This record gives sequence, C-alpha cells and structure tokens, in this order.
Amino acid sequence: MPTTSSEVDQRRANEQLRQAILDKKQAQIEAWSAQIDEMQQRLQSAAESVRGETEKRLAELRQARDQANVQLESLQKATQDSWESLLQQSDTFFQELAGRFHEFVSKQS
Repeated sequence: MPTTSSEVDQRRANEQLRQAILDKKQAQIEAWSAQIDEMQQRLQSAAESVRGETEKRLAELRQARDQANVQLESLQKATQDSWESLLQQSDTFFQELAGRFHEFVSKQS
C-alpha cells in the first residue's frame, strides 16, 4: 500500500522532533558535566573541612549524570511505541537532576 505524502511528512516531522529532544537532553548532560568539572576545580582550593562533603556530593552528581546518559541512550534506541513512555520517564528524571544540580551549585556560590 503506497504511503501518502502527508504520512511521509508526518514521519519526517516526528523524527525531527525526536532528534531535537535527544539533542536537548545531550546538551543538558554536557552542561552538567561542565558544572561538575568547574566544581571539582573549585574544590581544589576549598578548605579541608568542606572538601570531604563536597567530594561526596560531586560523586552523587556524577552518578546521577551517568544515569541521565543511560536514559538518553534508552531514548535513542526507543521504538515509536515505547518513545512516549520513555520520554515521560526521562523528563521526570532530568527535572529532578536539574533541581539537584541547581541546589548544589547555589550552595557552593
């Protein structure tokens, strides 16, 4: 059965939207990585009493960032059928992680 032009256009639009979402999540992970690196550099000059707790929090943020990468990989491999539910899960996770980064950064300033 031939595919209509509008069906092809819709598939193309869906794929472009999907790629834009994936690109946005990848950019967020890269931003978090940059923040972790910056905080690690600041930690080098921090007082010894602060250093231990900060290193622990940085390790937690690194682990969460790595989990975000796993979420992104799942989205990249998602079928059209599983895309919506995985996207909702990853959106929730990314929002929670963004809040954790914001809280940590604001305490360091």
